[in-house]
Amino acid sequence: MLVCESRKGTPCGILNMSHSDKNPLVTLHDSRGRIVFAQPLIFHSAAEVLYSQPWEWVGTEEEQTRIRDAFQKVLFDRESITIRAKFIFQGEPTLYECHAVPVDTNEVTVMTTSIPIYEEDEDMGLTPRELECLRQLISGSQTSEIATNMGVKSTTVNTYKQRLKDKIGVDSLAGLIAWGCKHLRS
Repeated sequence: MLVCESRKGTPCGILNMSHSDKNPLVTLHDSRGRIVFAQPLIFHSAAEVLYSQPWEWVGTEEEQTRIRDAFQKVLFDRESITIRAKFIFQGEPTLYECHAVPVDTNEVTVMTTSIPIYEEDEDMGLTPRELECLRQLISGSQTSEIATNMGVKSTTVNTYKQRLKDKIGVDSLAGLIAWGCKHLRS
């Protein structure tokens, strides 16, 4: 929830806004990763958000590194990426899925849309590596591609796929992909 103020600085009521599929957090970033635009702001004022960097909003060094690496991939390799990260707003970590794309202007180099994910991955009983494998499967990657991307052998990817089928309760690759499309974002 956000308290808005009129032009004279007096409260005009509470806006019941939240980030969702229909109302994602949109951020524009400069070449150093700094946020130069963010809308809608729900948890913080513009002064708190502008010129901060997305890796400042997470709690662990591992997540900071992962977000920095993803940003550099978009910036330098000019590839779109999708990652999940737990951003900490008002002391509470919230899992967000962030989709970042390169932008070709002098001031803005990356645009990101972020939506909260309310069903935690851990609740599904899937390991992070199984989820990574499943996300790549639903994005159309073949076993050999997934193995290369994950730095494992193809047999390991096949093991992940079998474990996923067992845990989810499907008996085919098509069923696994259909489940992934329904329950995960690519």
